[in-house]
Amino acid sequence: MAAPATPYRGKSGQLAFLFHRFTGFGVFLFLMLHIVDVSLVQNKHLYNNVHALYGNVFFRLFEVGLLFALIFHALNGLRIVLIDFFPDAVHENVQKRLFGVVVGITLAAGIPGGIAILWPFFQGHF
Repeated sequence: MAAPATPYRGKSGQLAFLFHRFTGFGVFLFLMLHIVDVSLVQNKHLYNNVHALYGNVFFRLFEVGLLFALIFHALNGLRIVLIDFFPDAVHENVQKRLFGVVVGITLAAGIPGGIAILWPFFQGHF
């Protein structure tokens, strides 16, 4: 007989798992876009047009999201490694603290980076 499904309760470990999956998928999509982008180097005119498009505000916001996704995904991966190496230390309160550290560092590093990416638009250079 199969064990009953555990209901989602929104605890920090479950949120970290969901965010890790979403950010991983986002990074994967970016890598696919990047492969297509780099393959355009054969056609110089098309390559330059695509890169000019990357300068608009929509793509800059996408880059900010990508920055946050990359930082979170990397730090959460390190959190997972710590949990794997120290399984006895994994209690709910430790999960919460580690997840809080990951989110805090993500915000601390992502906000200045996001400002730097969007800086031309703050100065009115559209």
